Amino acid sequence: MAVKVKWKNLLILFIVVFVITCFGMLFKFNQRGNAKVEINLVGNDHLKLSINKPYIDEGVKVKIDNKEVDLKNIEYNVKSNVDEKVKGNYEIDYEVIYNANTYKVKRYVEVLDDIAPTLTINQEYATQYKCKNKNKFNLDYIAEDNYDGIITDKVKVKVDKDRVILSVIDSSNNETKKEVPLKIIDDGGVDVIELVGKEIIYLPLGSTYEDEGAILKDGCGNATDATLEIQNAVDTSKAGEYSVNYQYTNSENAVIKKTRKVIVYDKKDSKYYEELDAKTVYLTFDDGPGQYTQELLDILKKHNVKATFFVTNQFKKYVPLIKREYDEGHTVAVHTLTHKWSIYQSVETYLKDFNDMNDIIYKYTGERASLFRFPGGGSNTVSRKYAKGVVKAIASKMTENGYVYFDWNVDSNDAGGANSDAIYKNVIEGIERHKASVVLMHDIKRNTIDVIEDIIKYGLENGYTFKTLTISSPTVHHHINN
Repeated sequence: MAVKVKWKNLLILFIVVFVITCFGMLFKFNQRGNAKVEINLVGNDHLKLSINKPYIDEGVKVKIDNKEVDLKNIEYNVKSNVDEKVKGNYEIDYEVIYNANTYKVKRYVEVLDDIAPTLTINQEYATQYKCKNKNKFNLDYIAEDNYDGIITDKVKVKVDKDRVILSVIDSSNNETKKEVPLKIIDDGGVDVIELVGKEIIYLPLGSTYEDEGAILKDGCGNATDATLEIQNAVDTSKAGEYSVNYQYTNSENAVIKKTRKVIVYDKKDSKYYEELDAKTVYLTFDDGPGQYTQELLDILKKHNVKATFFVTNQFKKYVPLIKREYDEGHTVAVHTLTHKWSIYQSVETYLKDFNDMNDIIYKYTGERASLFRFPGGGSNTVSRKYAKGVVKAIASKMTENGYVYFDWNVDSNDAGGANSDAIYKNVIEGIERHKASVVLMHDIKRNTIDVIEDIIKYGLENGYTFKTLTISSPTVHHHINN
């Protein structure tokens, strides 16, 4: 009986221990299921990121029951759609799964273009010509943006007195501004008075003289509204030569003058009839021989018209045409060997270029030319870039050596790009204004060749005589500006 009681006691003890153990396990299980899980962002929950910069995520810290845990020891996931190369708003999701429960936190990232474009200027200052293309300036620059790429075409330029201001705005409205000094290059000459109408006027005795006036042109060749002083001594009741003088005093007290000659003649005097009938045109062609010179010579030969060729060595294939020009009775004169502005570096460099070209002329004609024309004309200002006063010095030296230079008083403007209609108009209107017309044209211009026959026909039909320039021809000289 005693044995049975002992066994019963042991059974009761086992049951008690089992119940207590289960209760403890259940308590612990309930404790885990109610664990406190915290996810905290490292850094801000809203971030701004400059475009094209790498995004480095700072991550999160996780605590369970106020104790930080290693992310490697728990189930932890990150989902991100951030694209550093594209502007926009993005999200990053952080997720922790613990005891079958999911815990989340979110970060917001804005990728934006907040960097202004770069504006690189490759010159210390901008240059602008006073006369030629005065609304344009020379400046080398480039604009580049980290997002838009090359945006040089978006650069806005503003000229403000002595500086140039450049600005550029990218697609995100970021702006960059820079400025450089502006240097004005004086490519103009001096103020001149230009006559309206002819320089020499013939009037029969007893007729009425009506003055056509004159205009003042500034150094850039632009007409001004300046008032000129006029001294008119013409007396048409008496035969003789009279002068009409035009004068202007500029702001520097320099006096500018121009004179028109008026010849009052008696109809009984045949001398003036001869002069009146002597409407002379000197056709001159620069820069050749070239690809169109032979065609031009054919036209001149057809109409038995002689011209003057100021030749170069630019187009060697056609240089032998100098012989045909000479053989057919045209005047061959020196223009330049190279037609490079650097010949104006000094009197010596000009003379070498001149003599080398004259040697070529001698090779094909057996004679050296005594006539020449300055590249750019005697009034050119490009030479100032190379040497001060060089054209004046060359003109003096060449005159001492017995050479004669010719400019022109009628410009066809074929070198300026005029079409054939404009060339015809320029020449015809020009020769009508002068007793003797030295016409500037170029035998390397297709538009000139296309219209030269019409010009010749007009001249022949209207009583003009075509001649070649000689050393005794009336010299037409521009004002030397250097």
